[in-house]
Amino acid sequence: MLLCDLSLARKLLNSITLPELSQFLSQPGIIDNSSDICVLFNDYSKTPEFLEIENVPDAVKPLILPCVWPLALESSNTLNVDAWFDLSLKNYLRFLTKSLISSSEVQNASCLAFQKLVSILGSDFNYSTSNFGPSDVYSSIKTYLVTGPQPKCYIASDPDLNSTAWFVNYIGVFVTYLSLDDLNTFLTTSQFNIFVENQANIQLFNNTAIAANVISYYITQLYTVDPTFNPMQLPGSFLCQVPSTAYNSLSQNNSVDILNRFQQFCNGTDNPQIFAALVSNLQNITANIITMLGNAITGLSTNQIASISTSTLVSSLSTLGSVSGWNQGQAIVVVQTIISGGFQISNASTLIALGTLIGGVPSAIITSVSATELLATSQNPGFITNLLAAPEILQATYISKIITVGQSQNAFIVNVPDAMATQIPRVLLTSFQDTVDVQAINRKTWTQNQAVVFFSFEVSNATISPEELSPFVLQGFTCTAAGSMQSELIRSLVHACRPRIQRQKVVLIETQLTCMYNLLKSNLSQNFTDYPSEMLLYYNYSIVEQSNCRSYFTAVGSADFTVLSRVLNKDTLLLNNAKSCLGIRGMSLSKDNVEVLGNMLCIVNGSYIQSSDPFILEKLKNCQDFTVSQANAMETLLLSGTTQYGNTSTWNEQTLVNLGILPLYLSSNFWSLFTSNVKRTFLQYFMPQLRNNGTVGTKLMALFQQVNKITRSRREAGCTIGNITQSTIADAAFPFGYTATQFDLCLNTSVLINNLAAVTGKVDDVTFQAVILAKLNQAYPSGIVDEQLQILGSVSRVATLDDITKWRITSIDTLSALMNPKNGPWEAAQSNAIIMIYLNTSGNSLGSFELNAIGSNLCSLDISVLQTITPDSQRWVHLAGSGNKLFTVLVYKVMGNS
Repeated sequence: MLLCDLSLARKLLNSITLPELSQFLSQPGIIDNSSDICVLFNDYSKTPEFLEIENVPDAVKPLILPCVWPLALESSNTLNVDAWFDLSLKNYLRFLTKSLISSSEVQNASCLAFQKLVSILGSDFNYSTSNFGPSDVYSSIKTYLVTGPQPKCYIASDPDLNSTAWFVNYIGVFVTYLSLDDLNTFLTTSQFNIFVENQANIQLFNNTAIAANVISYYITQLYTVDPTFNPMQLPGSFLCQVPSTAYNSLSQNNSVDILNRFQQFCNGTDNPQIFAALVSNLQNITANIITMLGNAITGLSTNQIASISTSTLVSSLSTLGSVSGWNQGQAIVVVQTIISGGFQISNASTLIALGTLIGGVPSAIITSVSATELLATSQNPGFITNLLAAPEILQATYISKIITVGQSQNAFIVNVPDAMATQIPRVLLTSFQDTVDVQAINRKTWTQNQAVVFFSFEVSNATISPEELSPFVLQGFTCTAAGSMQSELIRSLVHACRPRIQRQKVVLIETQLTCMYNLLKSNLSQNFTDYPSEMLLYYNYSIVEQSNCRSYFTAVGSADFTVLSRVLNKDTLLLNNAKSCLGIRGMSLSKDNVEVLGNMLCIVNGSYIQSSDPFILEKLKNCQDFTVSQANAMETLLLSGTTQYGNTSTWNEQTLVNLGILPLYLSSNFWSLFTSNVKRTFLQYFMPQLRNNGTVGTKLMALFQQVNKITRSRREAGCTIGNITQSTIADAAFPFGYTATQFDLCLNTSVLINNLAAVTGKVDDVTFQAVILAKLNQAYPSGIVDEQLQILGSVSRVATLDDITKWRITSIDTLSALMNPKNGPWEAAQSNAIIMIYLNTSGNSLGSFELNAIGSNLCSLDISVLQTITPDSQRWVHLAGSGNKLFTVLVYKVMGNS
């Protein structure tokens, strides 16, 4: 063949001019073998010039490209690389194939040539006409970057290979295919950190198509390398995950700019820490800034709020009142500031205008507003929702005024908002007139103590069937009321209390349940779901047909076993009967056993938990509490690695979330298996959930102590963890990570005072609480005042008697806040001191509001003080009744007078 002859005459070949070769190759049918043409270009000395200058037919170019492609990839300096890709192959690159860009073809490419290839394929390359796509390119990139020493193609001492724009150079736009696993394969953490601050890399990663965990890792490493990196240099999408500490020292203008960008790019993300950090930089807060901040304004400290002009606050009330998330301290300061500036809260429109700030209004102001104006606010659903989130004393004062409006004796039934009926004094519920709207009664929310008062009246006068009675009415069932009812009606009422889908449970206590059972026991069916689950706990098991025992225990499994009194010893008997029914021997429960027993599992001991099918953990999530033995058994089962949560080495934040309520009860041994970051992130989710559910402080303290267990052998001479700022406090996991000593050393008193409600609302450990109180005592040597006492929460319980004697308790709002049983019990001497300080203030006495607030703490008062209680005040007390401690105290008072 002709080409074979040419191969034997290299000199003759190289004597051919570029145009002559082009003309030759352009002849139809001249090329019939691609290997022949490769021989030609391997020997032709002017190949690069030919490719650049001569334009052969498109049909020939795909045959030429594979011959010269290795030459281009092997080029090893910038000039040669640019010459090949920008000049010689300019008209050939569109004929690249999947084979030519495959890892086997490009793995030996020089770094500069590979960099050029990534750039070309990532710019305006037309994939629609090729047999490969971007994912194929990334596959080759991935193989290339893991071949050879790492980081591939980076040598700090080589001017051609020392660019820190490594991601731009070697991954480019194909970064959207990058996984975190790939990233960790390409580079170690220390190697990654070399490139993380490069602005070109940062802009490359500004792409929402990149995996979220990759972006998160990038930002984390960026601020690990340089904690002071200016967030103003970051793209908007990065701002959502930047550590809050990076925002602490920005100017006001930059903070406002970041806030605007945050709202634009972060899609409504609520990050209290970032908001608090940014708003802490604001010194001159205008109405426009308030509007722009929206919910972020709740990150302001109380001293910042107090610095805003009254006119600005008043003109911005529509915005401020629509914000959710104010703490009590902030609400009090806003209201105090606008009142001191002349704003009058005197009618319905001004009360409604306050919106979510209503909780900061003193109860004395509610008392001063006319009842008719307050009645007008009751028609505003938003106002009622906000009031329900306000302190209890405010709600009680509001209802005490509402019930005075109306011509008829029972007008209050219509006037009081349905959701606030729990504030109606029981005395008003004892004598309904026949004209009362029984449907209105059925719509309202009642406590059990209220419902028992009017239950008989409601049932006998209702125009609806028992099935339609609300759970709040049905919880008032008593034997006394049932005594005057027909047996069929009693049966219907009990039936109405059964568990029903999409309907709130009827909460009943043991006396009601035993009463129901005794009234029906002579005529009980084997259809157990027709009865309240808890009533089944008192069944005489001998009447349960053996063929139906499984159905019986399945129904019992839905019951709340905490209603059982220990005296009856029912729990042990129930468990033994269940084991006999289900054929259970020993303490090993199968998955089927677990499914049937349901909530009965809440009463089994730890040996059952350890020995049973791991599915038992899912059922235990429904329990309200655990013994130490049960908690230890759950932990042992989890650590065994045989549960659905897998081996401990695979555990992460999602594992903790999936465990539901169980982490609340687990020990430091369990928590030691998680990194600090995982624990913090989980607590940011878990703690608000626990607080919203009303978890008692002792459990929150126990959780904190186990999660936060830190071993420190060296003496702590100064703050080493980091100063506590507004942003630190805004973290839902706060004060996680601090020891009590570090908490003391890192918490500045002024920061504490200006963020007091936020701090006291998150600190549950008594050791930390003692630090808080000590700092407040130092700041207020003559005594802590009303406004601060109202927001102390459970911190107040660590006060000594000497501390309390210095307190200034002048308002019913303060007394009510301090007596709140949710914050824990008082010692008798402490509660006595608090109440007496209040009573020694001119104009204060033991009225009905005071009695309701004090509750069982009334027992701590001397008989001489109790004798000052008037009959009228006693009459309006909410929780009167023979089972109430307050009633007992009042009886004692009467006996003392006789």
